Amino acid sequence: MTERNAVLRRILTVLALAAVSLIIAPSSIPAHANPVSEKIALNGNSAPGASGLDGTWSCYVPSGYTWDQVEPTGTCGSLSYRYRLRTPVSGLWACAIPFGWTYDSVRSTSVCGSTSPYQYRLLG
Repeated sequence: MTERNAVLRRILTVLALAAVSLIIAPSSIPAHANPVSEKIALNGNSAPGASGLDGTWSCYVPSGYTWDQVEPTGTCGSLSYRYRLRTPVSGLWACAIPFGWTYDSVRSTSVCGSTSPYQYRLLG
């Protein structure tokens, strides 16, 4: 019975952590720098991977983009961040490695926030 209780406790812990991550994750997403882009991103009217977002700020990072800076903001919800979006290209220093890319160099930085103290030079 004790072993069964331990297994149940582990399962409940995993489920609780998953629920907490679902609550926290949406609040740590990006916002835009220019007013038109910011309005589109905040209203959710831009499709993931939409062209022309390079260099803009967003409450989330859409598929097909990476980011090279992050900053706290109240625009995206309380205790949230906005990200400067970048289209991945070889040689770009990025805070996150997009799917399908690799990197050839790493450097320490403060612009990626406390969760990612490094930038990676993309190699595609």
